[in-house]
Amino acid sequence: MTSGSMVAPARNAFREQQWREAHERYLVCARTVFAELGYHAATVADIVAAANGSRATFYAHFRDKADVAACLFERTLPAAAGIYRRVAELAEPTREAVRAWLDEHALGFWLRYGVEVEAVNHAMAADPGVAARHYQWVLDAARELSPHLAAWTGPHAEVGLTRASLLVLQLERLCYHWLVRGVAHDREQMLDILADLWFRELALLREGPPR
Repeated sequence: MTSGSMVAPARNAFREQQWREAHERYLVCARTVFAELGYHAATVADIVAAANGSRATFYAHFRDKADVAACLFERTLPAAAGIYRRVAELAEPTREAVRAWLDEHALGFWLRYGVEVEAVNHAMAADPGVAARHYQWVLDAARELSPHLAAWTGPHAEVGLTRASLLVLQLERLCYHWLVRGVAHDREQMLDILADLWFRELALLREGPPR
């Protein structure tokens, strides 16, 4: 092996690391800008200035402001998947266990990632491409419930996934308006209602399609 063949991969790895660091810096700065100015008021110029970068570098990483919002939200997806994985691990969930899951894990996601959720919701309204990406994120989250979908096979598989997706969308839309947009609800009452809905639907999912 020549010395040249050994050096080239190191240079490539270094450039890749630089790209990742720049990408992350723009996302971190975009989050700060969105938190301070709001999605609509924020501009690409604001994000570039916060990152101490250039427009050329920005556009090497992102298509536009909506793409930044989508990429920013994508960083939260492992946490979101973990939430649904927790309820999927409940082999025979009780209503009390489902309520505890909602209280201890699910609701906290929207409080923790309110900036990302707000930004991506505005981006979806403006960009059909981001809306399509969002729907795929919902499907991926629903697939985390796969232990409860075991009976939905063959021609019924799509129906089972759709039911699970609607359950995820319901929770997402409610928490967006309640916990991110600030629509007032009584927390204990809302937890009771959500627990009833999720407990009932998870039981139906586990039963499988009607015979």
